[in-house]
Amino acid sequence: MPISPSPKTLDPQANIARFPIERVSDAELVQAAARGDSRAIGVIWDRHAAAVRRVLRGALGPDSAIEDLLQEVFIALLRGVSRIEQGCALRAYLTGVAVRQVALELRRRKVRRWVTLTPTGQLPELPTRARDSEGREALRALHRVLEKLGTRERLAFALRHIEGMEILEVARALGASESTVRRARATARNKIERSVKHEPALESYLSKGTEAQP
Repeated sequence: MPISPSPKTLDPQANIARFPIERVSDAELVQAAARGDSRAIGVIWDRHAAAVRRVLRGALGPDSAIEDLLQEVFIALLRGVSRIEQGCALRAYLTGVAVRQVALELRRRKVRRWVTLTPTGQLPELPTRARDSEGREALRALHRVLEKLGTRERLAFALRHIEGMEILEVARALGASESTVRRARATARNKIERSVKHEPALESYLSKGTEAQP
């Protein structure tokens, strides 16, 4: 794991030290991490880093900033773990932090565009290997359209249709009401549908990937 917190003496009474990793609940991990148990942070990373990475990638696409933002999410966890009131909601907490990191990154990119550090405000894309060229082009087309949306619309659509989260989960992650998220998602979808004439690769995605999701 890339993050290496300062070693701490394990509490001999902590569940994290006494039971196999797969039997330790998120709530127990949060309690242990709040006590300074560095092993608990490692287990949290192993259990949740992939899901957080998917959230970041869903919002930003294949982007060179993903791994740095992933680190920032877990640094924020280290700083704020003692304030998590419900350890069983750890994944939702991490998703919320990831969403805030995406919003900050999008704002930074707007600033970079204003001061002309780069034409788009984006860092170079990392090379990716798609399973098929059609799917790869549809994904690229989708993210080209998402880049033109407002931050809330972009995140609402990405979390709902790319990450597959339920509307209530998306609302919690965005800190917004369910009705606000539904409007943002609908606005995003309408804009994406209007973009099909300019991005024909999206037509198949829209017909297969989002019709059944409210």
